[in-house]
Amino acid sequence: MEGQASARERGRHGGRPKVVDDDMADYARAQGVTVPQIARKLVIPSGKNKGEHPSVATVYRLLAETADNADE
Repeated sequence: MEGQASARERGRHGGRPKVVDDDMADYARAQGVTVPQIARKLVIPSGKNKGEHPSVATVYRLLAETADNADE
């Protein structure tokens, strides 16, 4: 735990980078577009899969998270 705290102080955060950024989330919330169309339009900005398209499941997860946040 001390090592993780030390890394946080230096600005290093563990874990995998996020696939979805705020711009992608805003586009996914647009109405009138099917989920497969959204997945084909979006491009992953960083990480191991940079330049590829997110899966349909990732887009559904994004939409579910935004719906949950709207309920709160």
